[in-house]
Amino acid sequence: MTRARAQVPDETHGGPAPGWTLAGLVRAAAVAGIAMGVGAGLGYLIAHEPAPKPAGVEHEQPPPAGPAELALVTPLMPGSTLADFEIAEIQAVSAGGALRVICGRGDATVTLDVGLVAAGGPTPPAVAGRYAIFYSIRGATSQEGERLAVALAAILEQNEAASIPPGMAPYRPSLARRHPVQP
Repeated sequence: MTRARAQVPDETHGGPAPGWTLAGLVRAAAVAGIAMGVGAGLGYLIAHEPAPKPAGVEHEQPPPAGPAELALVTPLMPGSTLADFEIAEIQAVSAGGALRVICGRGDATVTLDVGLVAAGGPTPPAVAGRYAIFYSIRGATSQEGERLAVALAAILEQNEAASIPPGMAPYRPSLARRHPVQP
C-alpha cells in the first residue's frame, strides 16, 4: 500500500512554494546586465560631455596676411614655393606678435613664425636683420625646417626696406600664436 503524500499548499499562492528556476535566474541576470550597461553608458556620456563653448566664439580662423605682412615676404604668396615646399598660407601678425607662414609638401608641414629679434630671447634658427625666424614641423625633418627658415630669411633680407608690420613684437614661443596650426 502506498501512501500518497499530500502537498502542503502555500498560504499566499495556494500552490507549491515559489523558488528560483534556472530560466528565471538567467532572465534576471540578463535584465540586470542590460540595466547596468545602459546606466554605465549614460554615466559615461554625462561625465564626458564636451565643455560648452562661449556664446558667439567658434574656432576662429586666423586672418590672412594684409599688405604690410605681404610686403615683408614678397614675392611669396599662397601657392608659391619656398625651397621645395608650397606656401599653403600666410597669416597676419598674431596677438602674440608673430607673422606665420605655413608650408607644405605631401604630408609634411613646416610652420615658420617671424618675430622681432629679442635680446636675451631664444636663439632662432635663422635671422634676417631685425627679424627672427622660428619653425615647427609636422611630418617633416628638423633639417627641412631649418632649411625653410634660412630660405625665408633670405627673402626677408631682400625686403629689408619694408616697414615692420603693425603688432609685430619680439618672438616669445608661448605667445607666438593663439591659433592652432591648420593641417
